[in-house]
Amino acid sequence: MSGETTAVIRGRVYGTVQLRHTERGMPAARFTVLQVPREYDRAREQWRDGEPVPVICTVTGPLARHAAECLTDAVHVIATGNLALRDNRLHLDTAQVGVDLAHHVAYIDDTLPSVLAGRAPAPAARATTAPEPAPRAERRPAAAPTAAPASWWQSPSRRSWDAVTAPSRTGR
Repeated sequence: MSGETTAVIRGRVYGTVQLRHTERGMPAARFTVLQVPREYDRAREQWRDGEPVPVICTVTGPLARHAAECLTDAVHVIATGNLALRDNRLHLDTAQVGVDLAHHVAYIDDTLPSVLAGRAPAPAARATTAPEPAPRAERRPAAAPTAAPASWWQSPSRRSWDAVTAPSRTGR
């Protein structure tokens, strides 16, 4: 259609995702995203939150089932699609929607840790001293024009992701 505006909406899901099926059995989901614009207050010389803008997002097909299963209230999302004004409300016929990784950690089926997927028992309590890991054969990718510097590949690998994902004890 002509006159459609493609937009990217970034905000929080407000409320629950409603999943329904059309007469032909195609899944369709609808949810609201509150987009809060940031505005610069020149008088105070600082950024502040503006008025929240509700955007009603509609998705169909497999994306609707995925959205209904994954999205809950207050989850930060990024959605793209065609934006339209209907009945004095903003509607986004959503083509893509995903969790905003700036605010959440997301796993897909292939990267879900075994413990969370129920495929392996939980790890035993850690000993005070960790054993040294066995040396691994170092694999290097084929050189590419945009490859990382060679020194990056030679840096020591982490023993686990615990150092990255462990909560900070100092507070923020």
